[in-house]
Amino acid sequence: MNRVVNFSGTMLTLGAVAMSVTLGGCSTRSESLPKSVVQSFEQAFNADDLDATVALFDDDAQILPEHGPAITGREGISAFLKDQMTPVVSFNTEADMSLIRNDIAIEQGHYRVRDVRRGSDVEAGKYMHVWRNRGHGWKLYRVMYNTDVATSTAVSVAQAAEQDGTG
Repeated sequence: MNRVVNFSGTMLTLGAVAMSVTLGGCSTRSESLPKSVVQSFEQAFNADDLDATVALFDDDAQILPEHGPAITGREGISAFLKDQMTPVVSFNTEADMSLIRNDIAIEQGHYRVRDVRRGSDVEAGKYMHVWRNRGHGWKLYRVMYNTDVATSTAVSVAQAAEQDGTG
């Protein structure tokens, strides 16, 4: 049975099986993250390579879902991502901005999740990645995603009228 992937508020949001992305040291001036760093999460995730994706996270990293508690540490992140990965969807990100200040980098952009079988987008939104470089390459430190699509809520007036005795 095919799984429905919901990236809303996750992460979710994933080079080609990079175990670690290095820049060769920390920066002391503002600059942008290299494209290889920005694309590493998306590439590892879309390759359905859980180990490579989890390796991009720092030891004390967190995913901050839109609806739910923070996912903390590599073990928790691994379990969370395992439930998100599926070859029937692709996860695409486009960084709108990134900047580096010393050992911290912020990447902000927008994402979309595409059902590759149907050729249609199933979700779109914005994301923020906070990267940290402690001398061993850039690692994800905090990940936040939120959807631009409002969740639908079904309300039944008939049911409410029956419960309060007016119907």
